[in-house]
Amino acid sequence: MRLFFIFLSVFLTGTLSRAVSLMDPEDGYLDASNWLLEHHGFIPVPVIITEPAVGYGAGVALLFMQRGQPGHHREEGKFAPPIVTAVAAGATENGTKFAGLVHQRSWDEDHWRYFGAIALTSINLDFYELSDFRQNAPTLEYNLDGGGTAQEIRRRLGESEWFAGLRYLYADITASFAGDYPPFLESAKNRERNGGLAVVANYDGRDNTLSPQDGYQGEFRYYVFDPAFGSDHKYRLAVADLTGFWQFNPTWGAAARLLTKKMSGDPPFYTKPYINLRGIAKMRYQGDLAVSSEGELRWSPHHRWQYSVFGGVGKAVTEGQDYDDASSAGTYGAGFRYLMARLLGFQMGLDLARGPEETVVYIQAGSAWF
Repeated sequence: MRLFFIFLSVFLTGTLSRAVSLMDPEDGYLDASNWLLEHHGFIPVPVIITEPAVGYGAGVALLFMQRGQPGHHREEGKFAPPIVTAVAAGATENGTKFAGLVHQRSWDEDHWRYFGAIALTSINLDFYELSDFRQNAPTLEYNLDGGGTAQEIRRRLGESEWFAGLRYLYADITASFAGDYPPFLESAKNRERNGGLAVVANYDGRDNTLSPQDGYQGEFRYYVFDPAFGSDHKYRLAVADLTGFWQFNPTWGAAARLLTKKMSGDPPFYTKPYINLRGIAKMRYQGDLAVSSEGELRWSPHHRWQYSVFGGVGKAVTEGQDYDDASSAGTYGAGFRYLMARLLGFQMGLDLARGPEETVVYIQAGSAWF
């Protein structure tokens, strides 16, 4: 495996610039830190799509990174949030197409953080009955065509690890079904606007915002979707996202996540919360309440390489259904990471996950829990 990375380094060095070395002078391994930080370069990330919800496909993402401004409060051993810009485009075998731009940065000694994204998509999906956990359950094919944006600003509270802010989501989507369509739609082609404003409370004590190894993060978001914010529907969405990372010693570590989403009101069918785990197709198990929990054990025999095993379980509960009576879905898998940019603490790698209905391969750039 190391010989592959050495070969890749030699190839990229000759292709990108003979004046830029992609070998880390500290350990001789492939490393993009110098290329990213000193030469305003980028990391090309192949997008090999194996998401069961849309089928196999491919694309490319370009990650541009710069060293962020550290806060004077930041402890030794923690990485300042970098400035990240990513552009991506791709397509899959079922006709799905997408293109998007993402940017995040911090300033004022990391007292302010900004995140922004814009995307254009045409996604072909299968509609399942809510909380239908049967394998090979009947589906209806539909398409979501349109675009949207997410904009968020948050402010650090004093010198603590707490942040408070606002997030705005907007999407203009046309949902169309192939053939028969559910009776809750008035026509086979339904264009809808969704605009929502959320208050955000966040605790971020992670050592790294890209590939965390130690520390905790907790975030709560409460969205109000209303005509006042550009929405055709009135509904509410509450999200609680808790993650923990533990580095027991230089070799062993662990991580865990608990994600809960609760929706009420009159939302579009495609915005319903769903079980979000590696190994399960997006939007496969939907409900008015979705809870996903996942744990991971990490082994790092070398400072560049990290291997992991993980497993998770989730529930999707419809309105009026008792939580204990709702069915659950479980997953498990394994993966590896390579420290691609040592000065940024940025890892890349691959996960292989098995769910109730399929096995899925994911190429990961940074944490799997973004």
